[in-house]
Amino acid sequence: MKITLPLTLSFTALVSLAHADEELAPPDVDFYAEAQMMRADMDPYGFDTADGLNIKIGLWLNSVTLGKNSRFGLEGGFVSQSEVSNNSQFTRAPNPNNETLPGVTSVRVTDENSLDISGFTVGAIWQSPYWLYIRGGGYLYSFKLENRQDRVLLDNNGDTVSTVDGAPESDSQSGIAPYLGAGLAVPLLDNLSLTVDYQQTQVESESYGTMGIGLRYSN
Repeated sequence: MKITLPLTLSFTALVSLAHADEELAPPDVDFYAEAQMMRADMDPYGFDTADGLNIKIGLWLNSVTLGKNSRFGLEGGFVSQSEVSNNSQFTRAPNPNNETLPGVTSVRVTDENSLDISGFTVGAIWQSPYWLYIRGGGYLYSFKLENRQDRVLLDNNGDTVSTVDGAPESDSQSGIAPYLGAGLAVPLLDNLSLTVDYQQTQVESESYGTMGIGLRYSN
């Protein structure tokens, strides 16, 4: 009796759990994938535009309705932007501390700056029944700003006396930045849409805009 009762209770519990698993319905979701070519305006950081690629994977929560015939989903993505740079050149007087070589009267400086931003996005999307969608969330970014100065020491005739190649100086930051965008998803086939959107992202106290165009496939 001491053995039979625990076995009976254990068997009953297992049967109850198995029956409960059979009653649990699978989640009502549809998956989608989206790839966009994008162009980011880096003017707030002192650079020109940067081209890149934005790839997103998400799922539509069919049980969540925020308006008739609308869809709500969760998504995550990877953002890769090309490095942007700008160069400038100017001439100045020699520094008395380390540029006073015999015959040196001026120094020509080549200043090179570069910026690289990339990272991952996590957010949500709302799709209206009229092609319009709105998305927003957080951007887990890596921000790297690099500066390099090369110096050419010149004599009175403008000829080179000596060349100094400067070591690059870099400033790297990482964090989470908010983003918000809106766009259109134009149906091409049953499961394929053309997407065009505009997005604003705030990174390191500055906000920059991104235009994107691509394709979205939903199962």
